[in-house]
Amino acid sequence: MRTLLGALLLAAACLPALAASCPKPLRIGFSDVALAPMLMGSGPGFQDPPGWGVQAARDALRRLGCTAELVRQPGRRLLRGLEVGELEFALFFSATTERLRGMRFPVDAAGRADATWAPVVGHLALYGLAGSPALKAWDGSTLAAGVRVGVVAGSVQETLARDRHWPVEAASSFETSVLALRARRFELLLSARESLPLSQLSGEDALVELAPLVERLPYFAPASRAVHAQHPEFVADFWRELCLATRRLSPESRGQDCGRPPR
Repeated sequence: MRTLLGALLLAAACLPALAASCPKPLRIGFSDVALAPMLMGSGPGFQDPPGWGVQAARDALRRLGCTAELVRQPGRRLLRGLEVGELEFALFFSATTERLRGMRFPVDAAGRADATWAPVVGHLALYGLAGSPALKAWDGSTLAAGVRVGVVAGSVQETLARDRHWPVEAASSFETSVLALRARRFELLLSARESLPLSQLSGEDALVELAPLVERLPYFAPASRAVHAQHPEFVADFWRELCLATRRLSPESRGQDCGRPPR
């Protein structure tokens, strides 16, 4: 009995230390646009079930013994919230040069975003409208001359398209980029497959994905500079647990085990 009591007291004594390692406040942001099955429903609230992306974050927090406020906001507001410290993490975003300056990602020895711990590895592809001649404009390495590509301003897609010297038309948001494609402001849309709601990929007016893929694109849970500076061990632990939780809940979103470079 004394041994059992001693063990219980030792466990109780460890609880405050565990709780103290959790940042306070701890706020995690998600897009307010539905991306089923990763994120269900649109708007400021979470559906039940909320989608595997939200569940992965909750599982990671549970394993770390922490609680957090989960919020949904428009994508640009999420990024701004990280930059000014109104959020500690946001899911899921690719790394750009600007984002690497304004927020924190897991990085390798060269200072590049480390895809071995990216919880999601997306499929970056070109999309067009059914019947459009532009559906034959991509051969996997070259884009036909005169074909304009739509992107979201400030996104990694814009950087990639400009680096390849493609004619680019920038939209203010993901939603407006799809509307602009349908309005024929440009011929093809460069987007991650995971960012397109299922409603855009099915039905009579579905967007058509061109093959082959343009690139595999890692997505992360960037942290604010403040939480990374104050709680570096927790941030690293959260990134690890989130990757592992995503691998368990949605193995197709992370084709290789966490800690291994994606293919």
